Amino acid sequence: MARTFDAEDAETLRQLHADGVSRNGIARQMGWSVGTITNHAQHLGLSFDREGVRAASDARQVDLKDRRQRIQDQLLDLAERTIGRAQSAYTLTGFSHTGEIVAEVLREPPAKETKDLTLAASSALTSALKLAQVDAGSEGRDNARGLLATLGDAMTAAARDLGVSDADEYGS
Repeated sequence: MARTFDAEDAETLRQLHADGVSRNGIARQMGWSVGTITNHAQHLGLSFDREGVRAASDARQVDLKDRRQRIQDQLLDLAERTIGRAQSAYTLTGFSHTGEIVAEVLREPPAKETKDLTLAASSALTSALKLAQVDAGSEGRDNARGLLATLGDAMTAAARDLGVSDADEYGS
């Protein structure tokens, strides 16, 4: 039985297009031919104008960088609070031999709790550092992306010069 392009496929196509995924990338992800994606995109009023897709992709990258920065800030705050807990007074609660609840305030947490808090703070700091490294490397990725876009444009122009009527279908 032949598969049909349904409303769910159309919504997926819209979302991937909005995320800046190329026509060929959408075809690969959805398991449809490039021609099918092109036809349905036209019916949905979607264009694969490279500038529009590039602008959407750039906007998404800015949004993702902002989200990473907010998460990085939260992780640093968490690490700071956790370190503070490892250095502050600790209430140890238990039961006496008569079954009464007793509490004792210690200057700092016991060794196991201090170790757990230290590991939690270290994990948060490591995660924050990894997020910072992702953004530190974005300039190199942007340069590579620009080089690949220029190369893609040159390949498309060369294919058109050779007389291929729909070079874009195979080149982007």
